[in-house]
Amino acid sequence: MRKFTAFLMMVFALNAKAQQTPSYQHTIDLGIGLWIPGPVDPGPVEIDNRSYHEKKHDWPITSMTYQYMMNRHWGLGATASLLYYNKKKVYSDTGETIDKMSETMLALMFTTRYYWRTKNWVRIYSSASVGLGYDWEKKYNGKESQRIFPSGQISPLGIEVGKYRLIGFGELGLGMTGWFRAGIGYRF
Repeated sequence: MRKFTAFLMMVFALNAKAQQTPSYQHTIDLGIGLWIPGPVDPGPVEIDNRSYHEKKHDWPITSMTYQYMMNRHWGLGATASLLYYNKKKVYSDTGETIDKMSETMLALMFTTRYYWRTKNWVRIYSSASVGLGYDWEKKYNGKESQRIFPSGQISPLGIEVGKYRLIGFGELGLGMTGWFRAGIGYRF
């Protein structure tokens, strides 16, 4: 009877421990990234005896990552990112649009993460992604160009905060998800 009671106590203790620190193997996160700024507007330029300047509208990089945790330290998955910006030349005196251009980039990448620290509410990681990108550009002269190119992302430092299903994250890196990326994730 003592052995059976000890066995039941051990089962209940392990069950309680498992409920306190759940082990989720899948994560989906949505992030917003900041792109490295392009060249600074040189200021007004003369054209047809009138001055004009460029107005650039950058949208943040939107990305989504799915990850499967292989063990406590390694995760594998996929990342999709989308970048869009447009520029237009406008007359400085009237604001009338002379010409405009836009660019859209989409990247699909395989992603791996290594978690350096996985304690309590905080997880610190590094990640690398490699894949293909698609670029569609409408140029000032009205011509369009499209190309496929190799894409990637290196993020040497990332941090996740959250103990259960909902997490927040931020990471520093270079590549198709931006030099700084932050967002929320859901584990299941």
